[in-house]
Amino acid sequence: MFEKIPDLIDPVQCAEHNRRFKGAVKQSDLKRLHNQLVRSDGLIEVDIVFRRHPKLKSPMFILKVWTLLCLECQRSLEPFMYEVGTETSGVFVQSLALAEDLSEDVEVYELPDGKISTYELIEEEVLLAIPMVPKQDEESIAWRPGLASEEPEALQEEKPNPFAMLQQLRT
Repeated sequence: MFEKIPDLIDPVQCAEHNRRFKGAVKQSDLKRLHNQLVRSDGLIEVDIVFRRHPKLKSPMFILKVWTLLCLECQRSLEPFMYEVGTETSGVFVQSLALAEDLSEDVEVYELPDGKISTYELIEEEVLLAIPMVPKQDEESIAWRPGLASEEPEALQEEKPNPFAMLQQLRT
């Protein structure tokens, strides 16, 4: 079973001790994410590692998250499962000017005076992974009554020809 991830941590202390937190967070505990979901009864698997950045000597982290989200398809308005699996890294700096030399794939955060919320880091990553317009793959949309599933030729064969009467007058 997964361990519970602590909500508040000190990034400096975690980086000094090379702390790693591996566990799960309930989707329902993340309020902004909860508002985006049809159902929020799942878990988010989390693996977060803290250490010192080799160049800046500032605290940094590597965050991996994986979850299945129940979103509403904007085509069919039906709920569907959307898989999120992402990895990001970030560094905490005293001044944003120190981070100008970092590569673009590293997120930069100002170092807080106290503790940070790991839940906010996790929630931000999951929210960024949700598409702006969630839609299910066309192959996975199941047939429902009322959806046009017949071929156009089949529909034409069933309807009587409106010009059949004119054919009889012509002869």
